[in-house]
Amino acid sequence: MIAARSGNRHWLVGGGIATAAHAVVLAGVLLVQPATPDNLAEQPVVLVELPPQAGPAPAAQAEQAEAQPQPEYVPPQQFTPQVEAPRVRAPLPRDIVTTPPPPLPVRRMVAAPLAAAPAAPPRNALATMPAGAGSGTAATPGDDPKAKREEADYYALLSAHLNRKKRYPSEAKKARQQGVVTVRFTVHSDGRISGSSIRNSSGHELLDRATLELMERVAPLPKFPRSMTRDSVTISLPIDYSLRTR
Repeated sequence: MIAARSGNRHWLVGGGIATAAHAVVLAGVLLVQPATPDNLAEQPVVLVELPPQAGPAPAAQAEQAEAQPQPEYVPPQQFTPQVEAPRVRAPLPRDIVTTPPPPLPVRRMVAAPLAAAPAAPPRNALATMPAGAGSGTAATPGDDPKAKREEADYYALLSAHLNRKKRYPSEAKKARQQGVVTVRFTVHSDGRISGSSIRNSSGHELLDRATLELMERVAPLPKFPRSMTRDSVTISLPIDYSLRTR
């Protein structure tokens, strides 16, 4: 009897649990049920625009192509290329070969007048010239080689005599002044001197003045040799003022 009651109690509990489970399932179904048409009417309507379909049909495209105007045919213009003229290069100048000038001849100092004496008048004129009448030019010895040699020796004698008698100014020495003075003068057959002047200056006044004083101091000069038949000659001689030769 007691066992029968216990079994009934278990069945009652199990039935209650099953009933409760069905109730829960039914409630869930009711909650997830879709809204009624009335609820849908209250929600706003959203319009969505779809993109246009792909291009028109082939027939429509053909009609549009026929409707468009065709471009006019323009024949291509003839192209004339521009040809540049070739550049003409000027010929390069050839190398100019220059040859050095020949060396100048070395001049030697000789005791002779710098200015060549002009030609003498004919011998008959010399014979008729009165004694003491100076010609102002050097007498030429003609074609006589002995007379030419004696005249050259006389000029060398005068040059050596003047350069030996010269006096180097002390002030010019201190200033280291050097140079060559060319003096022009007339010498008579008896050795007298006249008309002394500076033909070419040395560039130093002290040396030029010393040369003029020399011409006053050395007179008279040696007499003419017999081969010089003129009464006087005008000559120019160099007077060298050099410290190394002093």
